[in-house]
Amino acid sequence: MTWFLPRTGAGQPDPRRPSSGDEAASAPRLVSVSQFSDPLVTSPVDPSRHPSQATAYWLQRDIVRGVFRPWERLKVERLSQFYGVGLSPVREAILILSTSGLLVHEHLKGYRVAPTSLADHADLADIYQRLYRLALGMAFERGDDAWEEQVVVQLHRSQRVRKVLPDGDPERREMWQIAYISLHGALLEGCRSPILLDQFASVGARLERYINLYADLESDRHRDHHAEHRAIVDALMDRDAKRLHQLLDSFFMTTTPVHDSIRAALGALNRGEAR
Repeated sequence: MTWFLPRTGAGQPDPRRPSSGDEAASAPRLVSVSQFSDPLVTSPVDPSRHPSQATAYWLQRDIVRGVFRPWERLKVERLSQFYGVGLSPVREAILILSTSGLLVHEHLKGYRVAPTSLADHADLADIYQRLYRLALGMAFERGDDAWEEQVVVQLHRSQRVRKVLPDGDPERREMWQIAYISLHGALLEGCRSPILLDQFASVGARLERYINLYADLESDRHRDHHAEHRAIVDALMDRDAKRLHQLLDSFFMTTTPVHDSIRAALGALNRGEAR
């Protein structure tokens, strides 16, 4: 399996090999989620009371967003300075994320950000769709009135958030991504399977990282996600299985250009490294 580093993008360094600690410390950074101020995108827990959980949230989102690059070494001292927390919360945060698939451990060397590859992306994209369909099908069967109400509330909240692409304001972009994640999480919550939901969230975060690192989202610029979400929720509330399957097929089909661009970017990096 061949692993890759991200292509150059807006605000993105141009690494061509795994980053050393010194190189990572001096490279320009994207804006950390820990610097955002809107309650919608700050840590879901109070950092002063739960510093480990807050740091784990910041680190997870920053890895997914590309603040920390594939193969970058995660040194406890530097993360402590970066997030303004003690060494112990950083160590605990890394342990919390150690099974997330976003980190890899090197014997006697500590942790790095997980690398990326064509095969890994293909596997994640396939499993994401399969898990989504399974969870939504179970929600269709098991969802109760309380779940329906929560879905409608989350849909309403998401409709108030404007879609922002990576060339827009970073905090507004994060607000859109969190609103998107929260709505789909609410939809699938009706499956009533913590194991399935946990697996889906993990795969979803890892796949989102590929989109943030490598995707050309120009094909997504004029896509009406709000209308698509409303239609899916309506079909689910109406218990219209045929319509729901049709909408899901269309929903995933429209993401094809995005994933094609990811594969193209990874392929170009592969060819560049081969020369």
